[in-house]
Amino acid sequence: MNGLSLFSNVGIADTYLHKNNIHIKVANELLANRAEIFRHLYPDCNMITGDISDESIFNRVIESAKKEKCDFIIATPPCQGMSLAGKMDEDDPRNKLIIKVIESIKILNPKYVLIENVTQMYNTFIIHEGEKIKIVDFIHEQISDQYRISFNKVNACNYNVPQNRRRLITLISRKDQTVWNMPPKKDYLITVKDTI
Repeated sequence: MNGLSLFSNVGIADTYLHKNNIHIKVANELLANRAEIFRHLYPDCNMITGDISDESIFNRVIESAKKEKCDFIIATPPCQGMSLAGKMDEDDPRNKLIIKVIESIKILNPKYVLIENVTQMYNTFIIHEGEKIKIVDFIHEQISDQYRISFNKVNACNYNVPQNRRRLITLISRKDQTVWNMPPKKDYLITVKDTI
């Protein structure tokens, strides 16, 4: 399966996807220095640098993803407006970047989508078409006719990661595809010492 990576940073979220036969062919990152590292790590991927809320950048990303027949999207939108470590500012314009993810889904009609963010995303509101709506309700309202959507509040320590890191993992599968579920939690925790 070919994939599109949105808000890619340097590509950490994309690291092991190839082991599951997902090949990231198109990526987008706002900051040039991060995009350059991504290009170094993934030389076969078309990294498009720039603000995805700029229509010309968004259109380049979509056209490239169409050309590469991307059936998978991974999106890790900025969390500064939602995070406990940030300002938790519902008016932060970065919160609305989820709209570009949903637009991408509606245009590309991928088989699967993974959205990763802080757990606070579950209760964050945005303004869309003049109406205040929770991000999770917006996602459901926009694509639930064609997709199954599951919002999963998880802690990385329950999945063999030596870190106490809570995230909201949104798994989206097109209704004509196999349902995508979270793997079972592990009964034991792995420590940094165990990992080393």
